[in-house]
Amino acid sequence: MKGDLVVWIVSFAIFINGLVGILQVLLTRFPRHPRLYGVLLPFGVFHWSRTLTLSLGFMLIYLSLRLLQRRKVAWWIAISASSVAILTHLGQFRLWYTAFAPVVTLVMLLVYRRRFTVRTEPRSIAQGLILLGLCVLVAISYGTLGFWFLDKRDFGISFSITDSMIRTLRELSLIGNSDLHPATRHARWFIDSFHILGIVIASFAAYSLFRPVAYRIVALPHERARAKQIVAQSGHSSYDYFKTWPDKSFFFSDTGKSFISYRGLMGVAVCLGDPVGVENEMKRITVSFLNFCTDNGWLVAFLLPDLIPMYKQLGFSLLKIGEGAVVDLRHFCESTAKKKYFRYIRRKMESEGYRLTHYKPPYAQSLLDEVEDVSNEWLSMPGHREFGFLQGSFNREYLAGTPLSILRDQAERAVAFVNEIKSYRPGEATIDMMRHRPGVHWGAMDYIFQELMQSLWQERYQTFYLGLAGIADKPGPTLVEKAIFQISTHFNWLVHSKGVR
Repeated sequence: MKGDLVVWIVSFAIFINGLVGILQVLLTRFPRHPRLYGVLLPFGVFHWSRTLTLSLGFMLIYLSLRLLQRRKVAWWIAISASSVAILTHLGQFRLWYTAFAPVVTLVMLLVYRRRFTVRTEPRSIAQGLILLGLCVLVAISYGTLGFWFLDKRDFGISFSITDSMIRTLRELSLIGNSDLHPATRHARWFIDSFHILGIVIASFAAYSLFRPVAYRIVALPHERARAKQIVAQSGHSSYDYFKTWPDKSFFFSDTGKSFISYRGLMGVAVCLGDPVGVENEMKRITVSFLNFCTDNGWLVAFLLPDLIPMYKQLGFSLLKIGEGAVVDLRHFCESTAKKKYFRYIRRKMESEGYRLTHYKPPYAQSLLDEVEDVSNEWLSMPGHREFGFLQGSFNREYLAGTPLSILRDQAERAVAFVNEIKSYRPGEATIDMMRHRPGVHWGAMDYIFQELMQSLWQERYQTFYLGLAGIADKPGPTLVEKAIFQISTHFNWLVHSKGVR
């Protein structure tokens, strides 16, 4: 907490300095400012022109917000600015004591430098600086040629190339040219264009310097192999099967015996379930991962976790996005399947010539061709697409390694299928894809699940996991959950995501 307090103090001092600079420009007309400002505040912006003072004020406010985020680049800029401010104040021998505030700020920044660890996207910085340099060159060329080509009637002055360049630099640096008085509309527009150009360049520079580290999937083959080994030894979730897929990155513990599977999305590290590995490392690897994400400027979200108390203890908030649909196979086979509806479904489907066939690898290529045709037709229907992350995407090599259940019509044509995947919960079976052709029989999917679950019960499985059931008919108690419910209700035409209650 002390470290956080220091960050707040340094950020607040720089924020106040920028705010006072803006207010002084707006509210006073005095050519000189009281000496007290130079003593109490870390940057001597009051010795510049009014326009530059105003711009620096806004820059300091922006810098203070980035320091509050513990940005490393902001720390370097603050160090540089403090050093320049100290030299500026010490250069005024009679007012040497005004260097007190920037010296204190510099000392605090150096002593607590390890608190400012949030990185910025390195490629963005390099590319941004190159493009920034090109933009500045273009702006200087624009201003120099613009002044040189202006008529004498615009400002009452004939500009040489050297004079044009000097005046361009003064305008771009916001020092200004007090002796220039636009006499025509074109001259006024030309001066205003400098200010617009300066804003564009400054905005581009700020974006490039403080852009969060971009997420890139980086997983070496030996890391993926190690993750698969850990899952095989310590897996405990229905979704552990997908934690080692190519769309995930891995964060390993110091011992290499545990890992977190995640993917970056819009500045958020979305983790699939809980960490996998040694039980007594769960909290330690989670804290290490949080520090890793903080240094990259990312937020963190754990999707479908089981270790809820641990996440609450670490300061996470809980948001309900759905429920896991788990079927008790014994109850289903001994009770539910014998009820009128499911007896009717079986008679109806079998009387019309439909049958469900279970297949085990390896498969003939012709069988995979049939399954691919069904999948392609399913994807062609509105609202159907492959999401990934929680689910697999169609891949012949992937399906060739999983059990398949295929529904065929009276013409022996495949009309629907599901594929089973390994669940790492003891006694649980689960599936990934469940796809059908357009216009399939209305009872087809119920018939498939009925037959599949009875087959799994005979194979000694205890439960069957159908997947995540999204927001259903009633929203959760919190305001955020109610908002998500409204969004899913009114925009469900985009993606079919109704609950299965």
